[in-house]
Amino acid sequence: MHSHVKLNLKPILTINLSTNGLQNLSTFPLKLGEASYYTMDDGILLLQSLDHYLAHIHLYEYKIEKHALVDLEITETSFFMVATLDGCAILYNEADEMVSEVFGNSCRLVCLKPGKYKCSVMCGEHQIQLLNIWPEWLIKKYGALEELRELIACYDDYELESFSLPGFSIGHQVFTGLRTMNKGIGFRDLDNDMHTFVNDCISRYLVKLHDSIRQAKNQELKAREIGEFVTANFASKIVGDEPALASHFMISTTMLIRLAKLYFGRPLHQQVIELRAHHGLKMLLATQYTVQEIATRVGYDDPKYFSRLFKKRFGITPNEVRICVI
Repeated sequence: MHSHVKLNLKPILTINLSTNGLQNLSTFPLKLGEASYYTMDDGILLLQSLDHYLAHIHLYEYKIEKHALVDLEITETSFFMVATLDGCAILYNEADEMVSEVFGNSCRLVCLKPGKYKCSVMCGEHQIQLLNIWPEWLIKKYGALEELRELIACYDDYELESFSLPGFSIGHQVFTGLRTMNKGIGFRDLDNDMHTFVNDCISRYLVKLHDSIRQAKNQELKAREIGEFVTANFASKIVGDEPALASHFMISTTMLIRLAKLYFGRPLHQQVIELRAHHGLKMLLATQYTVQEIATRVGYDDPKYFSRLFKKRFGITPNEVRICVI
């Protein structure tokens, strides 16, 4: 398939290279590929590309002196797998909204709609690998997977914006796969090697994606379990003791705090104060309990501490509420 990516560069010098000419310029010379060497104000870019009906491979090797924005254009709605070894690349659409980001040892799948984009790249010496995958093949082979439902929907629906799945730390594995395929060119069948390479990249990515979704579901269940326990036992001492509560659920305190915030939408200690203050207010309005008794019933041994928290939350002290009720 032909590439659906066009770089809009303004190079000082462009050189089309043969395979032999790559040896001194690239740490990763692609066999059978086309190569162009761009000299620009702030650095150099070597672009290698290999065209195959299953995927068009782009390998960008660049060395720049400062942070840069590169203009590019997507000519057709396309699926891409983007992989990096280090550095960082962030893609923005015409509205300057972030579409995708890869950094470090990273790889992700994206669906990009036709249009103009900007890619922000870090200074230094880095490599980016871009696989422009044949869409009909990807949809036929992997379209039934729930994990890819949103990605496929983005391709099929013209009204949907570009879509990016999460990134995972398999950049090195993707580059290793390309290196292995490249070594076999001229000795093995390219079609078989390309199928092996692309399928292996996608399979590795799907394993990570599936694990991530499963972990997210497990965390959601654990977050609900924590949230329901805190809500039902807001007055107990364990709810106010994060290490003890974490031990109760057999997780770390850090994980407890993160999951509680996931469920409540606010830090755990704030939610506990909110629950206790509201239940205290209900008892002030509906019972004859003293402020000290109410403080104890909502989880505070010190009524003065309860009164301070209550006033901070409602702007009025418990005693003032009681006077108004009387």
